Amino acid sequence: MDDHPRLRPVEAFPIQQEGKTLVCLRDPQHFAKPLVVSPIAYYILSHFDGQHSLVDIQAVYCQRFGDLLFSEDLKKIIDLLDNHFYLYSERFFEHQGRIIEEFRRSPIRPPAHAGSVYKEDPVELSTQLAGYFQPPKGPGQPNQDQASHTPKAIVAPHIDFHRGGPCYAWAYKELVETPGADLYILLGTSHCGGESPFTATLKDFVTPLGTVETDKEFVRELKEKYAGDLFLEEHLHRTEHSLEFQAVFLKYVAHRQAGLSGRNKPFKIVPILVSSFHAMVQGRTLRENDSRIGNFLNALRELVEKDKRRVCFVAGVDLSHVGMQFGDREPITPDFLKWVEEEDQRLIERLASLDAPGFFHEIAKDQDRRRICGFSPLYSLIHLLDGKQGRCLKYSQAFTPETGSAVTFTSMIFE
Repeated sequence: MDDHPRLRPVEAFPIQQEGKTLVCLRDPQHFAKPLVVSPIAYYILSHFDGQHSLVDIQAVYCQRFGDLLFSEDLKKIIDLLDNHFYLYSERFFEHQGRIIEEFRRSPIRPPAHAGSVYKEDPVELSTQLAGYFQPPKGPGQPNQDQASHTPKAIVAPHIDFHRGGPCYAWAYKELVETPGADLYILLGTSHCGGESPFTATLKDFVTPLGTVETDKEFVRELKEKYAGDLFLEEHLHRTEHSLEFQAVFLKYVAHRQAGLSGRNKPFKIVPILVSSFHAMVQGRTLRENDSRIGNFLNALRELVEKDKRRVCFVAGVDLSHVGMQFGDREPITPDFLKWVEEEDQRLIERLASLDAPGFFHEIAKDQDRRRICGFSPLYSLIHLLDGKQGRCLKYSQAFTPETGSAVTFTSMIFE
C-alpha cells in the first residue's frame, strides 16, 4: 500500500440515494467507471494528494471528527479507489496503457456517449435532435426556402444535450438551410488537458446516424506543416465529447439537408482538440507569441486558403463555469447570474468582431474568474477567420440546483 496515496483528477458532485446525500466520483478521462462514496470517505480521499502520509491523513481525520481512523478502515478506502482505478498506481498505469494502445490501433473513434447523452438508436436519435428545434426554446424547424450561403464558421455548445440541445439547434439550423460545407474543421475544448496545444486524429467518427469520415489527407498535410506533434496525445480524442457532439449534429444536418433538397451531400471533418491556454492568462502574454501556437494557426490557415472546397469551421465550446461544483464558495444568486451574463455578452461581442486582444482582455482582466472553458478554441478561431463578422444567435445558462453550479453557452454564426 502506498504510504502517500495520490488521487487522479476526478469530478465530484453530491447525489441523493434512499434519502441520503452521497458523493459521486467521475473520471473525466473515462478510464474508471463512476463510483459513489460517503461524505466522510470523500473527506478522507480529499487528502490523497501524494503529500499526506497515512499517518497525516489519520491525524487530520481525528482533528476533524474527534475520532480514530483505524489503519484497516483507511486501507479499505485506498483499496476501493485503487480497484476502481481512481489512484495513481502501477495497477492504474497498466490499465491506462492497455486502453490507450487499443484506441491507437483502432481505425475508428467509437461513440463514447451514445446511450447516455444521446439515443443509441438512429430513429430515436433523429427524433431527439429534431425536438431541440421546436419553439419556444428552439429556433423552429429548418426551411429550405430560407437557403443562404454556407457560413464560414459556427459556434455551438458542447454541454450535454438535455441541458443545451435547443442552443445547438440554433447554430445547426443555419447549416441545414444552406448547401453545407465539403469540409468541416472542428475545434473543440480538450477537457483532459494535454501537453501539446493542438491534438488531431486520423480516425473516422462513428455515430448512430452513420460514420463521419475524417479527411486523412488534409490532416497528414497539416502534420507535415506543423512543427509540433499533432498525434502525441491522440488518445485524448477517445472519450472527449466536445467534438463527438458536433459530429453527431453534422451527420443529422446532412440527413436533414438530404430530406429538404433530395440530394445527399458528402462531407469530411478535420477533428482538432485544443488544450488550455490558461497560462497566457496568468502571464498576460498573447499565446500566438508561442511558436507552437503561431505555427499551427499559420499552417491551418494556409491549407484552408488553398483548398478549393467549401470549408466551414465549427467550434464546440461552452463559456462560464461558476458555482460550488467549480470551486466557488458563495452560493449562486440571480444577481450573480445576471453579472455572469453581462460579462459573457461582452466576451461574445469581442468574439463577433474578431477582436483578439479585446477577447483576451475580457478573460485576463479577472484571471478567468468565470472559467471560460472554450477560451482556447475560440481564441484560435479568431485568428483563422480573417475579417469575418459574427453574430450571436442564442445565449443560454444552465443552472443545476443539485450542485449549486451553472454553465453558460452560446450559438453564433460567422458569414
